[in-house]
Amino acid sequence: MRLKQTIYFFFLVFFSLTACQKVDIQYGTQVLDNQYTQVVSIDTFTTSLSTVYIDSFPTSGTGVTLLGGYTDTSFGRIDTKCYFDLNPPSYQKVYDSTRFDSLRLILRLNRSYYGDTTQPIHIDVRQISQQILFPQNVYSFYNVDKFPVYPDLIGSGDFLVHPTYYTDSISIKLSDLLGKKLLDKLKNPTDLDLQNSDNFLHYFNGICLSGNASNKLILNCTDAIVMRLTYSKPGPDTLERHYIDFTLGNKEHHFNNIQVDRSKTALKNISHYDSIIPSNQLNNRAYSQYASGVMTKITFPTLHNLLKVPYYSKILSAQLKIVPVRGTYDTYYFLPPSLNLVTTNLTNLQGGALTSPGSNSAENGNLFTDYTNGDNTAYTYDVSNYIKALITNPLAYSYSLNNAPANNYGLLLVPPSPASLTQFSRIILGDQNQPKNFRTILQINYLTVQPQ
Repeated sequence: MRLKQTIYFFFLVFFSLTACQKVDIQYGTQVLDNQYTQVVSIDTFTTSLSTVYIDSFPTSGTGVTLLGGYTDTSFGRIDTKCYFDLNPPSYQKVYDSTRFDSLRLILRLNRSYYGDTTQPIHIDVRQISQQILFPQNVYSFYNVDKFPVYPDLIGSGDFLVHPTYYTDSISIKLSDLLGKKLLDKLKNPTDLDLQNSDNFLHYFNGICLSGNASNKLILNCTDAIVMRLTYSKPGPDTLERHYIDFTLGNKEHHFNNIQVDRSKTALKNISHYDSIIPSNQLNNRAYSQYASGVMTKITFPTLHNLLKVPYYSKILSAQLKIVPVRGTYDTYYFLPPSLNLVTTNLTNLQGGALTSPGSNSAENGNLFTDYTNGDNTAYTYDVSNYIKALITNPLAYSYSLNNAPANNYGLLLVPPSPASLTQFSRIILGDQNQPKNFRTILQINYLTVQPQ
């Protein structure tokens, strides 16, 4: 009882001192409980979701070689090809009396993958029939780019790999005929094809790696690619084995082509540069997998209604909670470990990533995965600064003929670069019509101050 009397006396003195002043609130440092000032928390604002088509994106110079393909029940059949050219070894006159042994292409894994590692991956190797060169005023190759190849394989194989342990490289046997031709050219000092890079690229344009429809796995390898020619040479007592390496040429000529067939999925109609499908047309879902050409856009069309709330003063904080739909992810279709929120407008072009409060680091969602029943799996973001700026921006909203607000600004959900260009983890998220535990929610804490 004495404690309650003391607290009552404290508040009586406090309000007597401030009765003639406007209350100045610093949220988080003061606790308020009076009839004039209230902190209200609300999570019923509409978060409008849509799936946006990505026309193309650069894949050259990423340092990642994509191999294989797989079928995703939600995103479609995805197949990759990798193109690159090679540099010849430094020319030396040491190849007299040599004998060809083998020619192999060696690819080094970087431990990233997506799909079923219990199944072998099929890899085909073909020679490119046209030199890899940029078109005029273009300085990158994109996911949609490709080069013609000769029909005959120079190498092929099926490989069972364990990308997280045991397997650190893949070695593909190449054509003996090609290997012997290369060694013969090295033996002949008047043959200039292998004596410098320019000559070699006119003779050997480069290589294309591809797979087939049986693949259920996409592997990521580094760009430390080696075509190794092994030969024997007589020594004092026996034949000595030697090798020379043809290494990756121009890193900007090393790029990945990514082909997607969505014809048997809910995304079959998203196929051109300005395609955008609202979640209400996709069973109240939105899709995001940047490497296959789709990303989620989030807008807040009813946010401006907050300004109409009686005695509204200001936004104190805002949190965005992004929740994957139950049953759309598992150990096979796993979630992206981090996702950035990137600003955008009506054009759907990417702006800057939202940063964590008090730092310049992009927010990554702080993914929490509930392995028990999935109810609490979510990405969470502090979007306070973004929402505060959005609600006061006079250009943020336009009105249609029926006076309904249309949000001009929004956020795109994308993995950080370069993972966005080379990783196939994905997320399917739910809008406000999904069950409560599986919907995207914007929670705002705001202040109301009644006049005294």
